[in-house]
Amino acid sequence: MRLFYFTQSYPFGIGEQWKANELNVLVNEFEEIIVVPFSYAGNFNDPKRLPEGVRLTGPLFEKEVSLASPSDLFRILFHPQSPSFLKEFFSKKVYRKKTHIINWITASRRAIDILGHPAIREIIKNGSKKDILYFYWGKGGCEFLPFVDTGVFFKTFVRMHRYDLFEYANNGYIPYRKALLKAASITAPSSMAGKLHLDQLYPQYEPKIQVIRCGTLSEGQFSRPSTDGVLRVVSCSFLSPVKQVHLIIEALQLVEFPIHWVHIGDGILREELEKLVDDLGVGEKFQFKGLMDSRKVLDFYGENNFDLFVNVSSSEGVPFSIMEAFSVGIPVMATNVGGTGEIVDDETGKILPPDIKANDLADALRSFYKTPHEEKQKKRDEALSRYKKYWDSEKLTKELSVLLKK
Repeated sequence: MRLFYFTQSYPFGIGEQWKANELNVLVNEFEEIIVVPFSYAGNFNDPKRLPEGVRLTGPLFEKEVSLASPSDLFRILFHPQSPSFLKEFFSKKVYRKKTHIINWITASRRAIDILGHPAIREIIKNGSKKDILYFYWGKGGCEFLPFVDTGVFFKTFVRMHRYDLFEYANNGYIPYRKALLKAASITAPSSMAGKLHLDQLYPQYEPKIQVIRCGTLSEGQFSRPSTDGVLRVVSCSFLSPVKQVHLIIEALQLVEFPIHWVHIGDGILREELEKLVDDLGVGEKFQFKGLMDSRKVLDFYGENNFDLFVNVSSSEGVPFSIMEAFSVGIPVMATNVGGTGEIVDDETGKILPPDIKANDLADALRSFYKTPHEEKQKKRDEALSRYKKYWDSEKLTKELSVLLKK
């Protein structure tokens, strides 16, 4: 059986080690695997090496498609699929909001571009019941599915996570979502929160919507707790508005006990957050570690002492960063958004309110600092136990391969 593995970018970028882990397992389960990335996504350096036996087609495009323009309307209106495009436009009342119109134009043009690509035309032309189309994301490369006969393939499987799943994270509208659910054999949100979201909006497709957890691969490292009376905290995320890293910096100004915080990641807010650190005078408590290759994050955890991992995002799917923390035995404190509450609780750390403020975070850190060592160790042990039971990538991928071929 042949597996076409559609992903958003190649080379797999920093933070995408889990895809390489998944392919390392799947390559032993299929006769052939063809990776079909949507674009380079601006990442031309440091590619993850593909396993032997995995073939690369593409990327389909050199870069992500640009924003919609008025000239795109001509392509949409005079394309053979224009009746389908216009049906979506009127049935979803797209014309009521400018943002929806832009999203509709962008998605329609993207579908046209993908349908016209030689690699996709060949896949569609030669598709058979020995082929599985697997999409890692619910936006991007999968957006041609509503416009082809997916019945010629053995199975069409679409994963969904956060930005590609929750419509409220897309100005209330994801184009062709209903048509995508109809075309897919299985739609696989990574969280129960994602499944409930889809079930509520599209109840007719509930039987085809199934939670399929993502996982991460442990390399046997374990982080150790600090022993010098300093609370050592780590966080890992892009420096973007949704991650709310400013709350961490503001909370550090409010705590009176010894604490040192390391943040892994970079992004558009780096300069602004560095200024906030200086303005609040918490430079001795907070360290920007910068961008770190996902292959080295677990090593970093294992080589250092950390008592707690913190995530204060305002929106999430099921964060891989939390699974990685679990895999090395670090308890987690995180906001109850997306699927985070499905994996973090009082036994593995602490779940925080979605609308948390800096003083609330400071109180939570203070409470954790005062927690007896024995209780903290129980949280470390439970975090590692949960990882082995629920988030082990190798175990989950083997289960997935059975589902795909069933």
